[in-house]
Amino acid sequence: MKVKKLLSGSTTVTVLRLVVGVLFVLAGYPKIINPVHFSAVIAEYQLLPESIVPFVAVVLPWLEFLCGAMLVLNVFAQSNALIMMVLLVIFTIGVTNNLLRGVIHDCGCFELLDGWLGFQEEISVSTILRDLFFIGLILPVLLYGSNVFFWRR
Repeated sequence: MKVKKLLSGSTTVTVLRLVVGVLFVLAGYPKIINPVHFSAVIAEYQLLPESIVPFVAVVLPWLEFLCGAMLVLNVFAQSNALIMMVLLVIFTIGVTNNLLRGVIHDCGCFELLDGWLGFQEEISVSTILRDLFFIGLILPVLLYGSNVFFWRR
């Protein structure tokens, strides 16, 4: 009961909303700036038909960025948390699929780290664990966050 009270508290929900929102903004922004590179990363996953990879490379980063920004601003937080949860589940399935097939490549998750710090992340079990951790972070926002326009609860 204490755990539920802690997770449903407005301070906890606000902190998690801000953390996950900023993470999604940081994940989406570099992909928006360089859709050609992100398109190549998506193609490496070998999960989508080549004909729709460019479309996904343009739409997905904007979805990440806008959902993250709206989460930070507390605009329809539950709806955006649901979208983020679905994206994280899809990402986790995609990474798991490739690991099981032995296809190792650039994750494409946080290109900001690649650009600024020279860090390139290949998919691995830690990628799956990180995504599951992010799902855990977003779950309280989905369950207890607001779903109204701007700072009303």
